[in-house]
Amino acid sequence: MLLASQPAATSALPAVAEAIRTSGDARLGASQVSAAARQAVAAWALALAGDDEALIAMASEDTAHWLLHPPMKHWQVAPGARVTAIELRHLDATSGPPTLMLHVCFAGARLFDDKDRRDDADHETEFAASFQLAMSDAGEWRLAYGRVETLDEYYGYVFTSRDETAEEYLARTGSAMPQEAPGPSRVYRVVAGFAEHDERFGSSASAEVRRESAPTREEAEALVWPAVEEVTVAALGEGDWRPSLNWIDVIGLREPAAIIRQPGADSA
Repeated sequence: MLLASQPAATSALPAVAEAIRTSGDARLGASQVSAAARQAVAAWALALAGDDEALIAMASEDTAHWLLHPPMKHWQVAPGARVTAIELRHLDATSGPPTLMLHVCFAGARLFDDKDRRDDADHETEFAASFQLAMSDAGEWRLAYGRVETLDEYYGYVFTSRDETAEEYLARTGSAMPQEAPGPSRVYRVVAGFAEHDERFGSSASAEVRRESAPTREEAEALVWPAVEEVTVAALGEGDWRPSLNWIDVIGLREPAAIIRQPGADSA
């Protein structure tokens, strides 16, 4: 869990750094703003574990409630969430009391209203949260707004990363999967399902890359997007198409032992 003595990495967009530099307000120094962000996230993380004193001290009853019980969801975040990053995304010090927007990434599990439903115990669920802080007349930061959702909900598509199954290997190669573990680098196939809703057209596209680790969500999206655009144009012709992603799968392919790369081999 994120604690005040163990803060997650905090970063700021260039626009925020510039707003801090030009604000002329001693309360909005880089260290003060970063500390306020960490304090808000730490208060929320402690509240997940049942200690809501710090959260209640800096948020209204409604804001605190919805941060712990996301509206229109049938789950809440389980205690023990692991905050991985805090990004300062917007600082407004020109149109009234200063406000600060945070984007928070964390991982953990969900507690569902349906007690028989649970997240995969072998994989953490990734989440995104948006916090808005507003400075009071007394110069104290208050947590004015918060939104918590899964990372899939935030991006609008489902992302999975896994190894190729024995059945998939057999269908792809016509032979049984080798017993040897993958080499230091391997081929990852990135497959995306997408739709161009204006034309009611849906399809899938794929790309492959050889590397030592599986592409992250952002890397996978960047890798497969040209293929999505190519498939869209091939089907609909040239145009101002705006396909949207439904899902992305990253699949680590297995190779016969004879072609598994050794350390130092070139990567695609």
